[in-house]
Amino acid sequence: MAALVSSQLGEIQNFMTNQNAIIELRNVTKRFLLPQGEVTVLENISFTANEGEFITLVGPSGAGKSTLLRLLSGLMHPSAGEIYYQGKSQSGMNPECAMVFQNFGLLPWLTVSQNVELGLEPRLKDPQKRREVVNRYIAKVGLEGYEEAYPRELSGGMKQRVGLARALAVEPSLLLMDEPFSSLDVLTSINLRNELLDIWSDRDNVVNTMIMVTHNIEEAIELSDRIIVLSNRPGKIVGDIKIDLPRPRRKRDKGFIEYVDRVFSLLA
Repeated sequence: MAALVSSQLGEIQNFMTNQNAIIELRNVTKRFLLPQGEVTVLENISFTANEGEFITLVGPSGAGKSTLLRLLSGLMHPSAGEIYYQGKSQSGMNPECAMVFQNFGLLPWLTVSQNVELGLEPRLKDPQKRREVVNRYIAKVGLEGYEEAYPRELSGGMKQRVGLARALAVEPSLLLMDEPFSSLDVLTSINLRNELLDIWSDRDNVVNTMIMVTHNIEEAIELSDRIIVLSNRPGKIVGDIKIDLPRPRRKRDKGFIEYVDRVFSLLA
């Protein structure tokens, strides 16, 4: 009886501690069966993303960062451990998540509007309402006037804006991004990072929780509330760093440089 009461109290305390959690991983491990045998990509990953946070995952190549995003979205399932979304065990794809990919992921035979509308079709049956949503998010990412353009007619930055608009149009509670700026030139990347922060900080938007993968330490510090650092394969959490700097953040400031050194030392 005492053990049962203790267990119930533990569950209540855990709920109270994580009542603002949008997604939580508990001891998550992911293995793949390859021709050469079983490979562990992620091992014993535990962390919580709270509503309204901007979290960045950094780590060496092969640390399992992209795999971790796919686990969060429900595209993959853990080999061990549990993932909870808003307090409930996650099974299958999570319709409250949307993802922005490194390589844009646009369908070349569809226009900008049609690419943005793609994720809305199973969610919103009324074509007129879909068009209204599509136009709203095309405007939000600064692509007004390009609604009927095809991906081949767009620059890299414009393609990524289409990918972002497509993800935002389904109005997810959690936005996942896999190196969204890595294939862009420096100036385009700077502009898109600033626009992403504007979208994240606008509380009129449904999505205000973001988890991003990047190899760029300065980018992670510029954008994030927290940085989760993964080790080499199998990926384990070796650091969970709260970035306590006011925004906008300047790369030459002493505090910024200290965070760069701290993250780099964990990666090294």
